[in-house]
Amino acid sequence: MALLKTMRRQIAVFFAVLGPGFITAMVDNDAGGIFTYSEAGARWGYTPLWTLIPITLALIVAQKCARAWARSREKDFRSDSGRSSDSARRSSSWRCCSW
Repeated sequence: MALLKTMRRQIAVFFAVLGPGFITAMVDNDAGGIFTYSEAGARWGYTPLWTLIPITLALIVAQKCARAWARSREKDFRSDSGRSSDSARRSSSWRCCSW
């Protein structure tokens, strides 16, 4: 009985994590998109697969910059005046994003 309860919980967690990503992936799969993807796949095959490496690196940098910016603005969101006294920390996060 405990095994069934544990397994049911694991399946629920799996679908809770999978759900939003699955829905997001299906949003753009209309008839025109499927036609375009199959045409591109037939023409190019696996040739543009190398672009996944620089795209992944760019997404990592963007994520880190967004996180640094959010941390620097955290105090601004919590304060009443909306002004933060730690401008050095804020400017360092923008330096991360501006190269």
